[in-house]
Amino acid sequence: MTALATAVAALPLTLTLTASGSAYAADAVTCTSTGVLYSTTTAGNLLRRNVPDPAGATGALPASAVIDTGWDQYPRVLAGNGATFYGIKSDGLYLSHRDSAAGTWDIHHRKISDSFNSYRLDENRDKISVDRGGHIWWLDGDGDLRWSRYDRTTSAWDAGSNKKVASGWGRYSMIFATDLGVVYGVDSATGRLLRSRYDFTSQRWLQAHKVVSTADWRDTEDLTSFGGDVILRVKPNGDVRQYRYLEEAGNFAPYNVLLGSDATWSGYTSVTGAPDSCRLDANHTPAGPEVDTEDFTPNSIMQASTGEIEYAYADNSGRLVHGRQTNPSDFNSVQWTTVSGNEAFSGQPQLAEQPDGRTALTAQNVNSEIWWRRHAASSPDWGDWIDLAGAMREHPVTAKTADGVLAQFAVDAEGKPWYRVQQRANVDFLGWLPLSGEGFTGPLTAVAVRDGIQLFGTTADGTLRTAAYRDGSVGAWTTVGDQAITGTPSVVIHPGYRLGVFARNSAGNIITLSQASEGAAFPTAWSQVGDRAFAGSPSVVISPLTGITEVMARAADGYMYNTGEQIQGSGTWRTWRQVSFEVSATDPTAFTYSNSNGFTWAYSFRTSSNQSRAYEVTPTDTAARSTTGDAARPAPAFTAHELPAPPAA
Repeated sequence: MTALATAVAALPLTLTLTASGSAYAADAVTCTSTGVLYSTTTAGNLLRRNVPDPAGATGALPASAVIDTGWDQYPRVLAGNGATFYGIKSDGLYLSHRDSAAGTWDIHHRKISDSFNSYRLDENRDKISVDRGGHIWWLDGDGDLRWSRYDRTTSAWDAGSNKKVASGWGRYSMIFATDLGVVYGVDSATGRLLRSRYDFTSQRWLQAHKVVSTADWRDTEDLTSFGGDVILRVKPNGDVRQYRYLEEAGNFAPYNVLLGSDATWSGYTSVTGAPDSCRLDANHTPAGPEVDTEDFTPNSIMQASTGEIEYAYADNSGRLVHGRQTNPSDFNSVQWTTVSGNEAFSGQPQLAEQPDGRTALTAQNVNSEIWWRRHAASSPDWGDWIDLAGAMREHPVTAKTADGVLAQFAVDAEGKPWYRVQQRANVDFLGWLPLSGEGFTGPLTAVAVRDGIQLFGTTADGTLRTAAYRDGSVGAWTTVGDQAITGTPSVVIHPGYRLGVFARNSAGNIITLSQASEGAAFPTAWSQVGDRAFAGSPSVVISPLTGITEVMARAADGYMYNTGEQIQGSGTWRTWRQVSFEVSATDPTAFTYSNSNGFTWAYSFRTSSNQSRAYEVTPTDTAARSTTGDAARPAPAFTAHELPAPPAA
């Protein structure tokens, strides 16, 4: 074929195809006039075929043309987008690029990586592929899925390269990529074909391990693609068959069409399609919902293993402020830092400590993306922000699994929950994955339990629902209680991993219910905690001094009130008592911690000028409690502390 003919063959059609006999616009595809199919021979010839009607499979396989020689040096060859080729041999990965119009090579056998050499081996050669966007997808030795992308114009790998985005892919004996972020796998146990779609912008797995064919695909020599969900399958008998999966319709058209058959096909060392011959027209990237800055969200507070107490909040202007109290016995030692730069954040940020001692701060940018950064133990210096994307409507919540892995949970614009977990403790996160459930209208609440994380979420009518997260999935969502709630519930863990839930009902009363045993269903009826109405959500701790469940809540006048059980586990409550005489602009955050006197607890809030206050249980109150025996314990007394002022806006 002449260079001119090759160039003409590569011109894109303006015709957009839809699924045959359907009106599924999401399945529309645009292709070049021919799909380019490459193969390499044992003699080292690189062959090209221009296959007509690349999406419809109405043509036959044409004769090949030799476009280069010397490719026998690579046991595995992959075609990328834009006439890019990757060759794999024992010392790494090599890049070549062909100017198809001129018929010349402007990059020829340039080494770009010392890695990937194991994918030349028979046991791994089918576990690497390239999608329409030029992303190299591969399964590592642990069965995790990674991607990398090399930019030939800058001679550099993209910043996100070598990123692990999913685990549990060791089930597949073969993978191959088609359209942008679309990766198929052949199940090694059943031979079924499964499809997944990753969106690079939102970092979401929009589809994960969906079975699209129950036929046995293990009888396959090569699997490759023209892009656009077109699949080319070379069988050991020399058959070349074509398929195209229609995501919206949920079926194939065409399906298993024989393009040609010749024993030569099973003798090629590699068969690889140009993945940019076709592209799906639909944009699957979810739109980022509008996220406004929230006024006076509560403080987040955590004591690190070093003893330092850490604070974080987003103010009304969107500044993200972090506080570090180096001496847990001295609230005046808090040092505040604005950590948001010129970005704006919304909602209550999250603090968590990794097993390596680093503190992780997670918050929602007003562009709907989730950001996080970390600092080392006892260090004021933060690492760079890492964008976890998400396109979420509600701010994330963070919890830690039993093996020390952090998990993030958030709700999207459609009210559906998502999660992402660290690859392993102390490192980066995998991609966002969907959880079952829908209709949630606020942020979730996540509580680490013995063998997982218990999630709570509220629907539009105020129904509180809960489900247990374990190993990447949630059980059935069940309704908690018989009353609608407002705001955010507070959950405590009683001895034996029994969960107690506190919330505010539509009348403003604080209500509660508890499990009878670990993992048991919650009772139907809520119990009311006193008769006072409140303006905000409660915050609850179990006092390390007494074992009493202590409840804090903000009244309509802005003052803080406290109650607690009269006797441990009694379910009877002291009369609500005002315990602050300064108006709070935020709901309280109750927290336990240890200082020079031992374990204790306190609560914190901010004023309308974002001045933080901390009210700690007065140490002398401990002695008074120790003399009361089994009788009802007196209410705690508090000592108020004005924390240092935050940075000026």
